[in-house]
Amino acid sequence: MESKKHGPRLIFAVLFCGVIYTSAGQVPSTTAKNSDQVMVVAVAHDASVIGGGISSSNFLPQGIASVEPIAWITAEGNWIKLECDDAKTQACKTFDHAYLSKPHDYSVISYDGHGNVQRMELDQECFGMGGRGKFNAGAIRSAAVAAEEADLFSAGASAHRLSEPDAAQMREALAQAVGSKLDTTKELRVYTVNLDGHDLLVFQRAFQDWASKPEFAPTHSPEFEEVFAFGYMDGSKLRILHWKENTGDDNEQILGVIHLRAGHDYLVSASSNPEGNEYRVYGYRDGKLVIVFQGGGGEC
Repeated sequence: MESKKHGPRLIFAVLFCGVIYTSAGQVPSTTAKNSDQVMVVAVAHDASVIGGGISSSNFLPQGIASVEPIAWITAEGNWIKLECDDAKTQACKTFDHAYLSKPHDYSVISYDGHGNVQRMELDQECFGMGGRGKFNAGAIRSAAVAAEEADLFSAGASAHRLSEPDAAQMREALAQAVGSKLDTTKELRVYTVNLDGHDLLVFQRAFQDWASKPEFAPTHSPEFEEVFAFGYMDGSKLRILHWKENTGDDNEQILGVIHLRAGHDYLVSASSNPEGNEYRVYGYRDGKLVIVFQGGGGEC
């Protein structure tokens, strides 16, 4: 199936409603690893999930996954941006030499699995970074979150996709809650997650979720809007905590839910557009659902 959108990569701004972006807990960025920092990476068996562009699923050979660094994290939950943001800068050259060119072992922290990457590299034409590695996690059907040192993380509930009867009820609740903001309830996936003791619903419609289905062949492919939203049930009503204002080109999907041993749970998502990609990390700060980290990925 042909890609929905494509082109040179460029990150653009996305408007958010209901979720606050916060830099609280972040410390100054760095190109070299400090002793208390652990690298967190995106792992995708479906090559269309990370790396920019919006296209239908493209699964790699069994056991092989694309890998892209997201950020450093500390045991306390401080997310630290990579200073490398342009392949031609000295910071990126240093990061390339000190980190990307070295072999790394990663443990999947959004569920079981382990893999190794011989090397990653900078994209000199359209900025990005990453490589491919061998992973023994057969459960990585689409994508996951991994870290170089797993001791900081504990096992916990993953994002659970609701069965169709349960999801249908939640879709109708979403339609009632957001009204005309929702184009249709079709092809909406509904997940349950628990972040810091809060039971949440996540509504997702990414291009990969439906584009490869036989009934949506290129000749009669509908133009569904991408959706990514958080909410919770308050009696019979859905309360919206986050509704991403649709820009038409922001294709966001869950990478995984991770749990720190010291406390705090995070949902990590990958967001792609025709010209680039980035990552968002959702968690709780001062009792509110916030974006605790946004960045990484690449652009032209």
